[in-house]
Amino acid sequence: MATGLSPRRPMLYGGLLGSGSAMLQAFAASVLRPIAASLPLLALCGELSANEIQKGEYLARAADCVGCHTSNPSRLFAGGYRVPTPFGDVYSTNITPEHDTGIGGYSEDEFVRAVREGVRRDGTDLYPAMPYDSFARMSRDDVLAIRTYLLAQTPIIQPRPRNTLPFPFNQRWALRLWKLANYRPGSFTLDRSRTEAWNRGAYLVDVLGHCGACHTPRNVTFGEDDDHKLAGGAAGIWRAFNITGDKTAGIGGWSDDELSRFLKTGAVAGKAFASGPMAETVTNSLQHLSDDDIRAIVAYLRDVPPQSGDEQQPRFSSSGTITASAAEPGNVAQGSTHTAGDLYGSLCSGCHGLNGSGSPDSSYATLPHNSTLGAATSANVVMTILTGVKAGDVAGRKSMAAFADWLDDGQVASLANYVTAHFGNPELSVTAADVRQMRAGSTTEQTVTLLAGQALVMTGAGLSLGLLLLLARRSRPAARLSDFMSAHRDTQ
Repeated sequence: MATGLSPRRPMLYGGLLGSGSAMLQAFAASVLRPIAASLPLLALCGELSANEIQKGEYLARAADCVGCHTSNPSRLFAGGYRVPTPFGDVYSTNITPEHDTGIGGYSEDEFVRAVREGVRRDGTDLYPAMPYDSFARMSRDDVLAIRTYLLAQTPIIQPRPRNTLPFPFNQRWALRLWKLANYRPGSFTLDRSRTEAWNRGAYLVDVLGHCGACHTPRNVTFGEDDDHKLAGGAAGIWRAFNITGDKTAGIGGWSDDELSRFLKTGAVAGKAFASGPMAETVTNSLQHLSDDDIRAIVAYLRDVPPQSGDEQQPRFSSSGTITASAAEPGNVAQGSTHTAGDLYGSLCSGCHGLNGSGSPDSSYATLPHNSTLGAATSANVVMTILTGVKAGDVAGRKSMAAFADWLDDGQVASLANYVTAHFGNPELSVTAADVRQMRAGSTTEQTVTLLAGQALVMTGAGLSLGLLLLLARRSRPAARLSDFMSAHRDTQ
């Protein structure tokens, strides 16, 4: 019976099927099997990448990158954070992987150069508000691990705000003079005579954590004064206290356990409660460090040479000269702001207690025997009242409201004098004019520093220009003599 099919078609179909099967086998052999064989390798690469990201996150925490490169908590690492300096305000850069306003376009070498040498991708020098003088000794592997972590973050388009610096500090060429005087490239080398913990602590304190950027005073060229390492410095208006082993001015009177608890939680009753930039550092950085690293920091700080200061007694030893009963606001109506006692009673006693006792669990700070109130300056007391405390609920510690918009300069001064007299250093006194300056972001000392800095930079620039002109003038007669001698030889 006729089927309408050619006798050759079954053979043709069979040949096609056989050919297709062979092609599939060839495809499996050439493509699928290598892919299957590479899957374990890809998984290993993914694991290595995840480990590098995790390592970079820890290092970025230790270096507190988020603290200075985040102005809005919902836009991590997008920059725009205001860094106050004696010369004006510098704003941090965007370090998200966004290509145009962040670090997305930076190669490995360009990123390492920016972190360790303070040079942008376009060759422009960075202001030392970025502590590259400390990061100079960071290992390349650590820098690249941080880069890997940052590139894994969400890219955010956010240009850096314009710095507000007066002349000549708004001129980038002035940074060359600063680097010439203060920047020392190099690598971190282990001290074989020390313990592993000591060396780890030295790396965390001096390099990664850049503690000296705030806790070391500045020299005449505004670099860190290595002769007074960690003897106390400034972070804007805030005072960064002496953290050398001196028993009066420093931390010589603290136990190792107290130092570890303060670094980890920012609170040690009877000693100190972190405020200002230090409270933010505890929140963003130190609380995330391992216990071994915290102990390493303590071990290293114990070995820093003691440096004396202005204190006549340890900061934490002060508790005021007025009795607790006298600190009570009496029968004045709650909320009245006629006197300093009224201010304390209405704004402060609810958390700190009428006698400044705070809370037993340290969620609210104890005021007597508190380093902030017992210091040789009122700056941190005033700034705490103005800006509050961002404690981040670390170890249950509560934040404090800012009163800059609630109180005028006179009220802030009265309240600061009240709490130092009752609970801290009774010799301190601050005026409304002092508060006005601090509220504006400066102090008399910083104004003098600004003027001195301007004079120093202009003098340095003038001397450099004069030297260049002198060299140019001397080179002209030499060139003329060379031309004369050459011409004379040609006529022989």
